[in-house]
Amino acid sequence: EVIECELAARAALSMKAPQVRGLREAIALMQHEADQGQLPTQGDRLFHVRIVEAAGNAVLTRVVTELYDERHNPLFAQLGSHFENVDSWQLAIAEHRAVVDAIAAHDADAARMAMSRHLTQSHDRFTASWRQPTAAPRGPRKKETTP
Repeated sequence: EVIECELAARAALSMKAPQVRGLREAIALMQHEADQGQLPTQGDRLFHVRIVEAAGNAVLTRVVTELYDERHNPLFAQLGSHFENVDSWQLAIAEHRAVVDAIAAHDADAARMAMSRHLTQSHDRFTASWRQPTAAPRGPRKKETTP
């Protein structure tokens, strides 16, 4: 979150119109994938990669792509098939649009906040149906006595 939020803010300060169009194309790909009943991971990856590429820093690009690819490993894909659906991805697509709108307006603070909101809400959606651990009872334990 620290990296991607700051990258969105930097993109808002530096992205030109063709780069913003590239972000909108990535969202269109996400929407197309979702409309086809697929998880829109290609468009999602393209969106996040295009934001980091705007920074012009090869190290950051490598870090973000590796983090993204690690998040979408086979185990994540299996988990995602249980916890993600068309409705959850429609919410994510709307959040991506809010990030692009802030970037297109060259509003770094709004871009940072929109990305933060997206990442937080994505995490919350993904983990919403995970079972919460049951808290252990608190208080003094009964002293065991031996006969």
